[in-house]
Amino acid sequence: MTEHHSKYLTQGLFLLILTLILAGFQGNVKLGNKVLIESLETDSLRYDMFLLEDDNGQPEGYMAEIFTPVCHTNECYPVYVNFYWDLLGNYQKYDVPEGELLTKLDHVPFDVADHDKLQEILSNERSLLKDYKIEELVGGTQTAATNGVDAVTGATLKTIKNEVIYGAVYSCYTLWHLAHGDMAAIAKAYTTENYSGEQLLKFLESGHYPYQYWAIEKVLAKGLEKDDKIAAAMLKILQSDNIFLATHLIKVLPIEVFSSSERQLQLWETFENSQYRLQMDLLDKLNALTLFPEIHSKLLNGLNEANPAQQKKMLAVLQNQSNLNKAEQFLALKYLNEGKWESEMEALLKSQKKLDKKLKTIEHSK
Repeated sequence: MTEHHSKYLTQGLFLLILTLILAGFQGNVKLGNKVLIESLETDSLRYDMFLLEDDNGQPEGYMAEIFTPVCHTNECYPVYVNFYWDLLGNYQKYDVPEGELLTKLDHVPFDVADHDKLQEILSNERSLLKDYKIEELVGGTQTAATNGVDAVTGATLKTIKNEVIYGAVYSCYTLWHLAHGDMAAIAKAYTTENYSGEQLLKFLESGHYPYQYWAIEKVLAKGLEKDDKIAAAMLKILQSDNIFLATHLIKVLPIEVFSSSERQLQLWETFENSQYRLQMDLLDKLNALTLFPEIHSKLLNGLNEANPAQQKKMLAVLQNQSNLNKAEQFLALKYLNEGKWESEMEALLKSQKKLDKKLKTIEHSK
């Protein structure tokens, strides 16, 4: 390590220790909008990891100031880089401290294209790099450098060539595992241990699906779905463009969320504006509810516009409703007399707890 970099580390470590002493070692150290949550120093890695806060003191992500040596052809050079994660430890981006460089073999600095490629590599959490040990990618460094292949063995070169930067295989491998390894896990664990109800609400409203999936899980685990603000945020998710998230949510939401007329009307409005796949799941949810009259009417009137698969589910929902009002009962009778869904309409009328007196005396044809 050069004298310049030794001095750089020594000064940084001194300032950190001084800050800790002044803080009396009580809790996490706050430096501006950064809160120190973890430090590590070994022969091969040093980092300080921070929780980042916005101007209101609310968590908005994590970052780590990292030093690690990268060695090629019996020569090691220092890598200084800053990594950034979201609040669940999902890698976001990197940058390089002022005055530092990322380099390839022979100390050739990264150009703009190399930096763009590295960001692409680090952003791919499913990279093939996770499936290899460094020994499988890097042979004898002296021989590899002589051959000009940056220590990539011939057997694996074609397999991983799109996962690395030519001349910087070791750097790509090392940095990818740092981005998706222990520090990412530390970030997620810190959020899990310290989140608040306000944070859950922000996650639900964020539009960032990893946050939303995570928040839904925590809301249900703590029984917070009855909170009006939380429930409203989840209902908005049902109306969002993310069909996968909406489908997941409607399946896991307890039926108690839809115990009011207002919520059931919101659910029906969602049904009317949703894609077919979600509509079918929404009908399954309606089938588990005791519905208000407004929904009975919408189901009965909606039968004419529905396709056969939807009609089947809508009729199944209606079969569980034994409290149709007078107008709804007469609409069911109208369908019966028109020869529409005869067996279902007859069964529906017979199941009513309070069948209208006029209906009891009407003889209808089948």
